[in-house]
Amino acid sequence: MGERRNLTSVDLFAGCGGLTRGLEGAGFRCVAFNEVNVNAAASFRANFPDAIPFVGNIVDVLSNDIIKKELLPILGGIGKLDLLCGGPPCQEYSRSQVRRSQKVETKDIPTSYLFQEMIRVINILQPKVFLFENVEGLLTAKWKKKKARKGEVFRRVWKEFESIEGYKIQPTLLHAYNFGVPQNRPRVMIMGVRHDVYSKGEFDMIKFNPRQKKFFQGGKSNYSGELRNNGGLFPIGNGLIPPDIIDAIDDLNFQGWIEEKPRHRKKPKTEYQKQMRAMLGDNWRKHLLTDHEFSNHRPSTEERFQFMIDNQCNMKDCPEHLRTKKNNQSFTPRRWKGNNPTMTCQSIPDDYVHYSVPRTYSVREWARLQTLPDHHVFLGPRTTGGDRRAGKPSEGIFERECPKYTQIGNAVPPFMAKSIGERIKSILTYE
Repeated sequence: MGERRNLTSVDLFAGCGGLTRGLEGAGFRCVAFNEVNVNAAASFRANFPDAIPFVGNIVDVLSNDIIKKELLPILGGIGKLDLLCGGPPCQEYSRSQVRRSQKVETKDIPTSYLFQEMIRVINILQPKVFLFENVEGLLTAKWKKKKARKGEVFRRVWKEFESIEGYKIQPTLLHAYNFGVPQNRPRVMIMGVRHDVYSKGEFDMIKFNPRQKKFFQGGKSNYSGELRNNGGLFPIGNGLIPPDIIDAIDDLNFQGWIEEKPRHRKKPKTEYQKQMRAMLGDNWRKHLLTDHEFSNHRPSTEERFQFMIDNQCNMKDCPEHLRTKKNNQSFTPRRWKGNNPTMTCQSIPDDYVHYSVPRTYSVREWARLQTLPDHHVFLGPRTTGGDRRAGKPSEGIFERECPKYTQIGNAVPPFMAKSIGERIKSILTYE
């Protein structure tokens, strides 16, 4: 069997580049990317300067005409691209967005239909493989809050992807901790392999039959249970045990970092820490450390955090005078109970308290927990809040800022992406 080299990819709705970072480790070279947010796009460009940017609304910057005149010549023509990947904006499907209680139906939010734009690009480019990814909430999302069937959004998404001609297509639900990621990051994915590529390979389809339609009929199916780690075109893990949080980031636990002297102060001790700093050189004292600023909490907030640390409890278990309306705030343990992490990196860090210091996590610590390596940089504001981050759909304001924490929270963990990329690479390996 011969091995193809210099595999090419195009990343749509690319964010800060978590998916592309992992694919890079599997041997893919990102040729071009699309991202609507200027801050996330700036981060992507800083990390992958050779990728041609198409910054803006995909409808405009990757219109059919632009694809044919500008992108196809770069790729070498129709059908030449190895992998088209993308994760259309998922705020309308995520649980965190639902809890913001915006009084707008999912069906009335324009970004709810951006998966159709990805399908449009697939139909034009005809890549050998495509990969769609999104949040687990997609599996239960409804177009309307009332008089709607649970999971109807996913049924529509699947139906439209399944209708793409010329591909063997499969959905799955993967959890990041099965790939050595020190957090629980479930992702819904749909992969399509072009028939001419698929026919040349041999795949283990024991757990999933792509012709099976039964579990997409009706409205009562447990999609999470039926799709979880269903094998087939996808890996179900990479054999790595996720490190305990202290083993993942304890080399970052020091005071006094300043932007003017952005250096590591501690030697990496665990294999995970060494891997996150591997691209920074052999001399750890010269390792560049960016984005390690801590939030300046109020005394009352630090008191609450210290109580949570001392008692290893969550906000709801604090004395009444220490509680706030943010009842979902949680303490993170030094070591997980069992091998499965109990936290998920969201778009803001305020949901979790550091395991030993009364503060939230820095941008760099947040990135570490997503397996984004220390040489991966982020541009734009550190954080933001309220309507600037969530938009205000009730007033027709759908634009959102994308600060560094949000870029990280939206990213696909590179460890997971690398394993998927390696599986795709094996699919693209033929005589």
